[in-house]
Amino acid sequence: MQEEGFVRRHGELLLIVTILIVVSGVFHWVPNKLAFLSFFFLPVLAAGYLLDARRAVLSAVMCLTVVLLYYFWMWTQIALRESGNVLTVPWVILRDLDTLLSIAVWGGFLILTGTLVGRVHEKMVASLAQVQALNRELNTRASELEAVNQALQASTNEVRQRSEQMQEKTLLIEKLKQQVEETLYSTMDSTVARLIIQGRLRQEKRDLAVLFCDLRGFTEYSQTLHPEVILEDLNHFYGIMEELIETYRGHIDKYIGDGIMCEFGAPVEYQQHSLQAVVAGLKMQQQFREAGFPWGLRIGIASGETIVGLLGRKRRSYYAIGEVVNLAKRLEGLCEPGMLYIDETTYKAIEPLVVAERVRNLGRRRDVDKDALDRIAEKKEALEKEPNNADKLFELGKLYFEIREASEAIHYFQHALQIRPDDTEIKVAFADASVKRDEYEKLMIRGLSERRAVFSVQHLVNPLRSEDRFPAAFYERYKHVEALVEIPDDVTLPTEILDGTVNHSLGVAVLSYAIADRLGHSDELKRHLLVAGRVQDLGKSAVWHHILNRRGGLSEQERKDLESHVNESVALARRMGYDQPEVVEIIANHHELLNGEGYPRGASGIAIPPGACISGVADVYCALTSWRPYRDSWDRRIALNELRKESAVGKYDPKVVEALVELVG
Repeated sequence: MQEEGFVRRHGELLLIVTILIVVSGVFHWVPNKLAFLSFFFLPVLAAGYLLDARRAVLSAVMCLTVVLLYYFWMWTQIALRESGNVLTVPWVILRDLDTLLSIAVWGGFLILTGTLVGRVHEKMVASLAQVQALNRELNTRASELEAVNQALQASTNEVRQRSEQMQEKTLLIEKLKQQVEETLYSTMDSTVARLIIQGRLRQEKRDLAVLFCDLRGFTEYSQTLHPEVILEDLNHFYGIMEELIETYRGHIDKYIGDGIMCEFGAPVEYQQHSLQAVVAGLKMQQQFREAGFPWGLRIGIASGETIVGLLGRKRRSYYAIGEVVNLAKRLEGLCEPGMLYIDETTYKAIEPLVVAERVRNLGRRRDVDKDALDRIAEKKEALEKEPNNADKLFELGKLYFEIREASEAIHYFQHALQIRPDDTEIKVAFADASVKRDEYEKLMIRGLSERRAVFSVQHLVNPLRSEDRFPAAFYERYKHVEALVEIPDDVTLPTEILDGTVNHSLGVAVLSYAIADRLGHSDELKRHLLVAGRVQDLGKSAVWHHILNRRGGLSEQERKDLESHVNESVALARRMGYDQPEVVEIIANHHELLNGEGYPRGASGIAIPPGACISGVADVYCALTSWRPYRDSWDRRIALNELRKESAVGKYDPKVVEALVELVG
């Protein structure tokens, strides 16, 4: 066992010694000794590769010593053979000096080879040791990383489990939230519910319009039927009214038996709240009649400052309270079935947009008024021939005073006094009308301390019948076009009420048709203009309504927001099914100008299609001659002159403008 351990420990050295002995033995027997000296490099190279540099050098020295000893022995043998004296060995060596020098050179290279190979081996061993150390370190780090990975894997699994638990809880919370929202939406307005959830509702004073409606004759009707039939009919009525109120952005405050209370302008503030309420009321009456309900619908609207907010502690609801609420309720109570009554504040806010008349005698015209109205019509015809006849003015004023139209009476009395200022009879009549005006024209409403003027709204103004904007000859020629408009006002009005442009699209559509007809364009283009005129401003529904009603200038960002309505209108037209390229081109370019100063693309010249040039001019004319909440309407002649000036500087097509002038000038 000890011998095996010795061999295992010194195996490399024994191998080198063996090689040296073998090489030495072969060296002894080969005849050409110097040629075989290169074989002594084998043990030296082996020592340098297997051992270190020191042992490689020692191996080289040993090989050199072996060779020198062999040659000294050989030179001694020669000396003894030749002279029999050992002392002659130096002479033999000198005689064979070339061999000695060759051995010396060979020995030097042998030692140098051992040194170099040994150094290289040591460096290789050092590098190998370093690599092994790095491998050991890497293995250690790998083991550590493996441990960390296992820990991370365990943590990941735990996180995944917790994530799944959190996801389940989130889904549960979302489901509960959805159920809460659905519950809230079923019991109150969705906007109010959303604002409550967001914490954005607050108590405040706000100008808004309040609408009350109820059914006349429903109580008697309900006494003759089963409860389920009554509730089904009532829910049918509520369904129609709810949809209309939401369409015109109203908030249903509460149901009162067979009636509804709602606000416009709260909780979301709208500047045109009075207009929204009145248009919604007119549509409610229209839909009510079309549905064929067996009752009568009464609607009252009042506008002004109220207090709005959440009322109640545990069971909270969004309410409006104040005198305006009471007034709207009283107006609804005074209202005749099928009618819509509004207060004076509401009327003044929408006067240019509706046809309404002052309510007298609780909304009922007396039979005796019929004769007076006939005489008024006769007197007006006579007055047209002599507009400055004081007697006729005085007679007409007395007739109006007789039917309790005090304001109209005062108007004619004032005109008569301007002609005959010293006429005592006219002065007395003027004084009587002034004293009686509130009594005759304002109603004493129960619960209110002062008389109030009340107006009955008949319908919205049709811009085509306004002779200030369109001459009678124009309407007579193109009134049939109104029936060709296939897009109903139920589509356009919810957007037009946002900025008070009620029926603007109707005027643009018909006027565009008329201009195209005047210029001799095809029937197809005229039909496209009817569609485009109705749709091209619907994109305003995506613009913040405060921007639409801005009285002053707009900031750069606000202008960009306003101009974005064109692209939105195009998108809406396509969603509505009006995706013909000709219609889309008109809508997309109706605000472009020939000189490139329009929007949204800044197109110019022939890049603007003819239909867009026509629609753009019609749009500007209708806008200038229409009343807006932030300005009065322009006179027709001034509007036409402005368009001519703009066409002269290259904004509009002169042919289109001249066709417009020929039609309405």
